[in-house]
Amino acid sequence: MDMPEFLQEVGDFSASSISPVFLLSILVFLSAAYYLRRHPKNKKGLRLPPSPPRLPLIGNLHQLSALPHRPFRELSRKYGPLMLLHLGQTPTLVVSSVEAAREVLKTQDLVFATRPFSAAAAALTNRCRNVSFAPYGEHWRQGKKAAVVHLLSPSKVQSLRRTREEEVAFMIQKISSSPSPATVNLSETLYAFSNGFVCRVVAGSSAAREVRTQRFREAIDGATVVLCGPRLEELFPSLAWVTKLPGADSRLKKLAKKWNALLDEIVAEHERRAGKREEAEEVDFIDLLLSADPAVDHAFSRDDVKAIFMDLIAAGTDTSYVVLEWAMAELMKNPALMERTQMEVREAARGKPTPEEDDVAGMPRLRAVVKEVLRLHMPAPLLLPREAMVATRVLGYDVPVGTRVFINAWAMATDPEWWEAPEEFRPERFLREEEAAPLVDPRGSDFQFLPFGAGRRMCPGMNFALCEVELALASLLYCFDWSLPDGAAPEGLDMAESPGITVRLKTPLRLVAVPNSAVLA
Repeated sequence: MDMPEFLQEVGDFSASSISPVFLLSILVFLSAAYYLRRHPKNKKGLRLPPSPPRLPLIGNLHQLSALPHRPFRELSRKYGPLMLLHLGQTPTLVVSSVEAAREVLKTQDLVFATRPFSAAAAALTNRCRNVSFAPYGEHWRQGKKAAVVHLLSPSKVQSLRRTREEEVAFMIQKISSSPSPATVNLSETLYAFSNGFVCRVVAGSSAAREVRTQRFREAIDGATVVLCGPRLEELFPSLAWVTKLPGADSRLKKLAKKWNALLDEIVAEHERRAGKREEAEEVDFIDLLLSADPAVDHAFSRDDVKAIFMDLIAAGTDTSYVVLEWAMAELMKNPALMERTQMEVREAARGKPTPEEDDVAGMPRLRAVVKEVLRLHMPAPLLLPREAMVATRVLGYDVPVGTRVFINAWAMATDPEWWEAPEEFRPERFLREEEAAPLVDPRGSDFQFLPFGAGRRMCPGMNFALCEVELALASLLYCFDWSLPDGAAPEGLDMAESPGITVRLKTPLRLVAVPNSAVLA
């Protein structure tokens, strides 16, 4: 198996800046570090989880790929659902079964509630002052509370209904404004919609929304690359000093500067207009954080606001867009399923210019399509890593303090023990065919289906994302008939995955859109 891309770029040096002597020095140092800092497996009395054979220096890194959830699954099928890998000097526990996930995410949730330190995340989020990458503690609790209360609670999500419908209508109008039939870069369109919606509710409306969307796209794309895999100092902590050398981490530093400038600009605009807002003007999430009363609410610093803002924008854009992209790709791949889903949508919203949120409740097949995408094309198949805060035991095995933990949610969602034909896209598995048939729920209680995680660190944006995705998908199917360009056959559609912190389609999805004459005449 090829060495992962992140290893080829580890340390982020330019090729011209590394001399052979310097490379040899690193190799010698690594050899010494390896033998002087052996893995805890050699400590007597520990019963560690099974491990695949590993190579000197790099451990099991050679067995990974740019899409690590896939080799993780294959290795776990051979070595067990609780497997210890050695990624350089970093012990990494991979959890790949329902039983093991329940132990880690429920029974011992508090033990595994923190995040391992990430130099990339720290650089981009003002020392991990956001929610997603923050270590477990009071700052994380207050940041999550603010996000839930002001943006992600069921009541707040419901209050955003009009905004969602307006943003969906804007997307539909943009597609329909092109001469029919129009070939649409649907990946770009869906990205713009998802980013436009989350930007509006977090940072307010903008007259230059297309420019803002493009700037966020560049910043988010950069972040998904640098955050998607272990870096040199994470794989080999004894070599962290290398990242301090001149020329090291230039890409990360440029990206952090870009993010900081963009966030500073938007927060500064909110600070300038504080107290000058018209009564009818929308109040967004940043306004609420900046105007918090320290006597009542937790006071967030300017850096805190920027970090939480970045968190919501990046996570809220990428995950929803990825689900919509995969949903449309799978429907195009299966014309019969597309026809059945489209018929259901058009019947439920008959006579209306576009579907409304109340109509989605009458679209069980469409909702099943979304769930099946979340199962088979999980946006973050490994969720976000955790770390053992104390030494513990899981399923009879010792887990030393500081062990990094990956939950391979995708492996459980494609486990034949729990799913029939797990590699096939079958939305009907989520349709209740009998009253007694159990429905698998993505809310963190059914461990074979954890697209949003579970426990304390579960993604709090589930309701926010599902409402957005279901309405947008329903509107696309209601308002347009879709086909592949140049009469291409559905079976030829490229479904390859692109590596990143979220797993997108590798090839942008381009489709021909023909307006539904009954509603867009």
